[in-house]
Amino acid sequence: MNKLKIFLSSRVNSVSNSDKLDRQFTLGELRSYLREELEKETFLGEQILDVIINETNFNSSIAKDAFKNCMDTMLSCNVIIILYNGEAGWSITGNSTTNGICHEEFLVAVNKFSDMTFAMNLSGFFKLPETGPFKLINDEFAKDVQDSFGNMETIEATRVDELKEKVLKQIKQYVLTSIQKSFFTQKRVVAGATVYGETLDWSKLNYPERHASLKEQAKSLFDTLPAFENVIKAYYAIPDHMSVADARNMIGRPFIYEHNLLEKDPATTGVIHFVTVYGNATEIQVKNLVGYPDLTVIKTPFGFYLWEKNVHIQMFFLKACINPDTVKSRLTEVIIWLKGSREQAKILKRAEARYSILEAVNRTKGIRGF
Repeated sequence: MNKLKIFLSSRVNSVSNSDKLDRQFTLGELRSYLREELEKETFLGEQILDVIINETNFNSSIAKDAFKNCMDTMLSCNVIIILYNGEAGWSITGNSTTNGICHEEFLVAVNKFSDMTFAMNLSGFFKLPETGPFKLINDEFAKDVQDSFGNMETIEATRVDELKEKVLKQIKQYVLTSIQKSFFTQKRVVAGATVYGETLDWSKLNYPERHASLKEQAKSLFDTLPAFENVIKAYYAIPDHMSVADARNMIGRPFIYEHNLLEKDPATTGVIHFVTVYGNATEIQVKNLVGYPDLTVIKTPFGFYLWEKNVHIQMFFLKACINPDTVKSRLTEVIIWLKGSREQAKILKRAEARYSILEAVNRTKGIRGF
């Protein structure tokens, strides 16, 4: 049986220096305990977990090689658990010009495996330097962690044994969550590969019919998007892969005519576009729709979020919408991404700015003589 590989990311030799516990402990001691206990777990009589900790799974005496080895090993794992104590770890340069290794592990994890990365806050048991270069490195690490895990689980305990048990219990829950996510993802893959039911129905539609179905389904769902009630939401659909010109051209460049929506919609903020794509889409194709490459495009579980920074055009591209249920899944993914990325408030502010620009465009309609 192929084992589920879990990577534990943290400092190793850091010693707790808080008076909250009955004794001191090292993160290395905690990591070894977690590895031993997790690898005891069985399913149908088979051990299913392989826990990766750098002090036993790999070694290198050269800092650069060790750094690369760390990253390569982490990339091969299925679940990443960050035991955050506030320390960014050693850096290749030994100063604040580069991130610490724990910080780098964190950045790779959240950028490449955000859905399978979890973090626990153990910083309350450690007192860190309040001055000097290490404080700068740690502060940068703390900022990125806070931005990505605003509601990070904080572990509280009065005994080291209690701390170990709580961390172990929490990691087991993370592993279970990861397995459930994997089954859900695989279920969608199988559903997409097997054409039947509404998937079969939509596959039989011609472009105009599929275009209408995609728009109707998106509007019925995304009109209820929480916190976006006062935003003008415009819906468009691409009834094939975005690479197919005939399908892509059905929406043109809709942001050119956004100002007309202000006259028809009572909402006082916006506009934000939601584009449902029946097939696949790429970052380059998304950028090309706007017409130039200097755009912010963020890859997400639902597809892509696009933002033009000068005039605040905003577009959500929802990929692989092969039936009504997948469009519903995209709504869930958008909601989760808005909360997890902490972009929701910023997106609403950008929508306000866009609305002001469009109001100015509409005011110029009364000007004559040009």
